[in-house]
Amino acid sequence: MPADKLIIDWSSKNILRPQSLSSILADHIRDLIVNCQIAPGALISENDIATQLNVSRTPVRAALQKLEMERLVQIIPQRGTFVFSFNEREMRETCEMRQILESGALKLALQHDRQALIARLNEQLARGRDALQNAPETYRETDAAFHMALIEASQNSELVGFYKTSINRIRAFLNHLTRTPDEFQGSQNDHEAIVARLTNYEDEQALELLHWHLGGIMRMFQRSVADTDVNPRG
Repeated sequence: MPADKLIIDWSSKNILRPQSLSSILADHIRDLIVNCQIAPGALISENDIATQLNVSRTPVRAALQKLEMERLVQIIPQRGTFVFSFNEREMRETCEMRQILESGALKLALQHDRQALIARLNEQLARGRDALQNAPETYRETDAAFHMALIEASQNSELVGFYKTSINRIRAFLNHLTRTPDEFQGSQNDHEAIVARLTNYEDEQALELLHWHLGGIMRMFQRSVADTDVNPRG
């Protein structure tokens, strides 16, 4: 009798592929942009990157094309590749989009598991307090982690993926600003108040406070524009 054939459901097997060079380069350049090591509006040279990293221009070009899809750079034929820069309309629209995404995520998270959401946010609050007390320069990361915890609690993979892509522009702008310890503390106070409202089942007030909190970046942008008009450089 012939031996029974071994039947394997290959569709259930996840094959881990090594990260491509272009993806590694995209991650590296993205980090430089988000952390403002490359300034908004700056020209990015394919040749310089390829030479400094000892790679060909092909993966560099592919990396920049990926970042253009994320709207972190703009590729202009015959001119070059430039880091994005915000105008007032783009800032307002991006701020509004973030308010919609995070408010929607909060509503979903409350439907799924209120107590799990509050526990996750309380963990981030503790990290924020620790950062402000011991290493204020790291508060930017804990601030971003608080909002990502809220988004991930929605349990909506499409929403999470879209947010992760779009939030990099906001993070780059926030990191470009010179934020004071008082501004960091104000952000933490807002986070604390939002979680307190959720703990007390005051969901509408929590949503209103979240909406106002996320509008802070537009207020900062308008102040920075006003300061530039009053004290022009050059």
